[in-house]
Amino acid sequence: MTASTIAALLAVTFAAVVGRRWARSRRPAFAAWAAGLLIFAVAAAAQAIGLRDGFSPPVFRVFYLFGGVLGVIYLAQGTVYLMAPRRIAHASALVLAAVTVVVSADAVVIPVDSAKLGTAAGILGEAITGHGNPLYIGAVVCNILGTLMLVGGSGWSAFRLWHDHAGLDRVVCNVLLTSGALVIAFGFSAAKTVGGGRDAVDSLGIYEAVGIAIMFAGFLSLGRIRRGGAPADMLLTGRPVGASRTAEPARR
Repeated sequence: MTASTIAALLAVTFAAVVGRRWARSRRPAFAAWAAGLLIFAVAAAAQAIGLRDGFSPPVFRVFYLFGGVLGVIYLAQGTVYLMAPRRIAHASALVLAAVTVVVSADAVVIPVDSAKLGTAAGILGEAITGHGNPLYIGAVVCNILGTLMLVGGSGWSAFRLWHDHAGLDRVVCNVLLTSGALVIAFGFSAAKTVGGGRDAVDSLGIYEAVGIAIMFAGFLSLGRIRRGGAPADMLLTGRPVGASRTAEPARR
């Protein structure tokens, strides 16, 4: 079993756990994070297939779209739901949905240089013909913007902890999410730097598995780590234990 296969199985398993937490709390952040994990699972599965059978253009398209473009930005969307006012988060989600449609459509039709799919650099993006297409631009913008959102969420949650003396779970959650995403990003960079053929891409699966595990720890920390006497259920749902939904204050 390759490292990328293990990463895909971990991502699916963790997505199910985060999805169940969304089903209990109905917090949109958990839905976005579960989607992000499923996206990474698809990318890792495509990577495993490519390593086993060779990276054909269709397999490459799936791998690059899900792993190179959409993964980080969907995790960042969860952070936006966690930290920003609800109306801003909803607007961000609508923009992300539109971007997803555009880059997905481009991934289907974009020319791919099959000759480069025997190298790590080609598999990790250089097989795309041209740099002015929506898919390539989406990869650059989504990864930079997603990383900034994750880092910004970590900084803002730390500031709120210092200022309000509450929300330790959000600090831990955001820091672990950011750390996990950076581990995966470092894996992509390391695979490109090492060079070589498909075997160089196999090492990426190790970074993916470790990064996904770190992010999962971040998801689990939300509502479970607290500073002071606030019950964990209150941190998770936003209301005291036993309080009715009708008495719940409006959340941002």
